Amino acid sequence: MAAYVYNSDIGTFEIREVRHRLYELWIEEENLGSYDSAESAAADVAAFNTGYVEWDRFENEETNVPAGLDGWRPVCEEKPD
Repeated sequence: MAAYVYNSDIGTFEIREVRHRLYELWIEEENLGSYDSAESAAADVAAFNTGYVEWDRFENEETNVPAGLDGWRPVCEEKPD
């Protein structure tokens, strides 16, 4: 399953694929919602529209937030031998 990580000043955001065409956005251990694509979740982080007040209040202040998944780090799952 796909996963992407973005390290912000307030914590680590993670987009996790739960099943085909269902992704969840997390910060640390808090689930911020479900999305039909990883790109949509990343767009909400970039738009400061996550529902996570500690992040969303930085709208118009943070300038280095990636606009899409290009700025997120893919996480590769290790598969057992």
